[in-house]
Amino acid sequence: MILLLANALASTPVLLWDLEQDDGEFSAAGELGQWRWGAATSGPGAGYDGAHAWAIGLNSSYLNDATEYLEVPLPDLSAVGQPVLSFAHWYGFGAGDEGYVELEDGTGWRCAQPVYGYPVGLSWNGNSAGWELVSVALPATATVRLRLVFVANDEGVGTGWFIDQVGVWDGDVTAPRVSSLTTLPDTEDLTGPFEVSAEIEDDTGVDVVTLLWTTDRGGAGSTPMTGGADGSWEGTVPAAPVDTEVEYHVVATDGANSVRYPAVGELAFRVYLPAPTALSGPAGRVVATEAALTWTAPTSIHTLQGYEVWRDGASIAETTLPEALVPLHGTGDTFSVRARYDVGVGDPSDSVTIEAVVPSLLSVDPGTAYAGESLWVDVIGRDGRFVSQEIELDFGAGSDVESIVVQNVDRLRVEVRFEADAVAGARDVVLSSGVGTLTLADAFTVLASSQRPRVLSLTPQRVTQGDNGTLTISLSAAPAAVPEVSLGDGVVVERVELDGSTLSVQYAVAIRAPLGEHEVLVDDGVRLLVGPPLEVRDWTPAPIDSCASVAALPGAALVALAAALVRRRRAPTCRS
Repeated sequence: MILLLANALASTPVLLWDLEQDDGEFSAAGELGQWRWGAATSGPGAGYDGAHAWAIGLNSSYLNDATEYLEVPLPDLSAVGQPVLSFAHWYGFGAGDEGYVELEDGTGWRCAQPVYGYPVGLSWNGNSAGWELVSVALPATATVRLRLVFVANDEGVGTGWFIDQVGVWDGDVTAPRVSSLTTLPDTEDLTGPFEVSAEIEDDTGVDVVTLLWTTDRGGAGSTPMTGGADGSWEGTVPAAPVDTEVEYHVVATDGANSVRYPAVGELAFRVYLPAPTALSGPAGRVVATEAALTWTAPTSIHTLQGYEVWRDGASIAETTLPEALVPLHGTGDTFSVRARYDVGVGDPSDSVTIEAVVPSLLSVDPGTAYAGESLWVDVIGRDGRFVSQEIELDFGAGSDVESIVVQNVDRLRVEVRFEADAVAGARDVVLSSGVGTLTLADAFTVLASSQRPRVLSLTPQRVTQGDNGTLTISLSAAPAAVPEVSLGDGVVVERVELDGSTLSVQYAVAIRAPLGEHEVLVDDGVRLLVGPPLEVRDWTPAPIDSCASVAALPGAALVALAAALVRRRRAPTCRS
C-alpha cells in the first residue's frame, strides 16, 4: 500500500534531509558496508523525489549473508513536544531477508514499531508496493539514536532497500491508513445503491472519510462515509444507467493529514445487461446470399424479450429465437447479437466474421415485354454458380417461365410467356437457386399489349398434304434478323427470306402431315410471335371414269394418287 502525505498542518519540521545534494551525514556500518548514498540506478531507478537516495543495492543486487546499519543523526529532541521521524522507502528483499528500525535511548538498541506497525511480524520483507511513507514516534530526549537495520541470510539475494526524504517533525505527520476498500463487481442491478465499506486507522484518530465517484457518462458525486468506532466506515454509490462504468475512491483525513485510496487510479465497476454467448456462423469461405447465425441465450435477473442482430455496427434484424438468417454483403461481414430486456438492450456478444462471396443478378436482356407475348430473356449474374436443376425464376404476376437454359455458371436464357391481361409496369426479377434468392429490383417492364409485335397475315392460310410452295407472312414490325419459322408437325420450312417486315417461307407438306390447324410461330431470337393458324387439308384425287383415264394422268399425279390410295386402303374399279 502506498500512503501519500497530502498535508501536515498540525506539524512543524525540525530537521529535513532531501538527500539530493549530499548524504545528510548518515552513518553507514556493517559487515560488508553495503549502505551507500548516490544516484539510484537499480530497484526503483531513482529516489523518491529525485535521482539520489541511501540504499542497499544502489546500483545492483545486494550481497547475501550480512547485517548492515544506517544511522540517522538525530538532533536533541528534549524540547520537541511530539517528535516523529518520517521517511520514504522502497524495498525488494530476497526470501528470508528483512529490514527494520531500531532505537537507542540509553537502555540499549531495541526494535521500534512504525506507526501502523510492520506488514508482517517485526520487519519489512518481500516487496513494497512502490514507494511507501513511514513514520516512527521518537522519545523526547536529548540522546535518542535511530538506525535502519538490514539483515540478509545466506540463501539468496534481492533488489535492495532504498531510503529518501527523511525528516524529523514536531506533531502529527502520519496520514490515516486505508487497509481495505470494497471492490464492487460488475452488476446488472439498475436500482442500487451500492454499498462500500473501508477499514481505516490513524494514530490520532480519523476525522472524516469521503467516498467520491465519477461515471463515463459525465456523472460525479461524493458522500461522507459513516462509522469509525472500530475503524470500519460505510458509504454508498448511487444507481447508474445500463452500460455505465463507475469509478470511485475514498479520501480520509485526521484533521491534519489526508490520504487518498487507491493512491493512483480508481476502483471501478460497470452496470450492464449480459450479452448472448457462443455466437457462431458458417466457417470458411461461403458462396451465398445469406447465412444462419446461432447463439446461446444469456442468463439475467431481467426478463429477456428478444434479440437484435448487428452487422458492422448497425442493427439489421430482430428475433425472439436464438438464431437468425442474415443477408450477406460480401467478404468480411462482421456480426454480433444483443439481447433485448424489459429494461433495455444489453451488451454486444463476441463478434463473428463470415467470409462470403455473394452471388448477384446484374441484368436482364431484353428488359421489356408486351402483355400477351412470349419471348427469350437473357439473365446475367455474377458468382451465381447456376445449375439447371436448382434454378427457379419469377417475373411477377401474369407471367409463366416456360423453359430455362443454363448457358454457363453466370448466364441463363429463359423463355417467358406473359398473359394477355398481365398488368403493365415495372417488376422485380427473382431467381432462386442453390446459393439463395437473388432479386433484381424493377429490372423488367411489362408493356401494354396494344403495341405488341405480331403476325398480321398469312398467305395462303390453307395448304394440302403433299403440297409445296411459298408462304407469305406479314409482320407488324421488321425483325432485326431473319427469324426462324415453325409451321407445325409435318410441314417442313425449307427456307426463310426477309424483306422488311415480310417473310417469304418456302415449305413442303408431308403426305401424311396431320390434318387441321397448325400453330404458326415466328421466333426472331427474342420474341415468339404467334400468327393465324395454317390449315392442312386432305388431298382428294379427281373422279376416275376408266382405267384408261388413270393411265392418261401425268406421272407426278399418278404417284400422288397411288400413295393416297394406299393410305386409304381403297382402289378404284375399272368399268368395261
